[in-house]
Amino acid sequence: MPTDIDYSQNTARLRDTARAMFNRATSTGYVPGFSWSDRFAHWAIRIPLAGLLMYYGLQKFPGALVAPGDYGVPAVLYILAAFAEVLGAVALILGGIFETWRPALGELRLIGDVLTRGGGFAGVAAVLGVIAFFYWGALTIADLQVMALGLSAFFLLRGNNYGSRPAAAYG
Repeated sequence: MPTDIDYSQNTARLRDTARAMFNRATSTGYVPGFSWSDRFAHWAIRIPLAGLLMYYGLQKFPGALVAPGDYGVPAVLYILAAFAEVLGAVALILGGIFETWRPALGELRLIGDVLTRGGGFAGVAAVLGVIAFFYWGALTIADLQVMALGLSAFFLLRGNNYGSRPAAAYG
């Protein structure tokens, strides 16, 4: 009667490979097999944040000269927030293209990092202004704005992170 589990050289080789992968993962601190996603994972948070900033920024433009009085916000701040949101979204997307592309020239990498950090700064400034003017001290919870603030602060503080993993983690 054959058994479901049969010991052979293939089983021993598989066990040795699994042990080697586990040892590499514990020494580097990274799960092996996911290094391919390092160049693309930032898009999972970059695109929704840029879309949210773009949506709220473009929403402000049609009534930019009329609407500020309705909300009790100075017109200059209202228009600056609209530009910050739209330009911040564009900067986040352009900075993301540089991060995915990862050019060899330092000047281009710097441009991508500055765009990402600038987009993060614009998002922080605009969303913090919205929270301060409309939600500060209110009983409502600005959950979407708090999330946008956190993601914007992440990009402001992180910038473009080109391959921070040690070389051994990529094997």
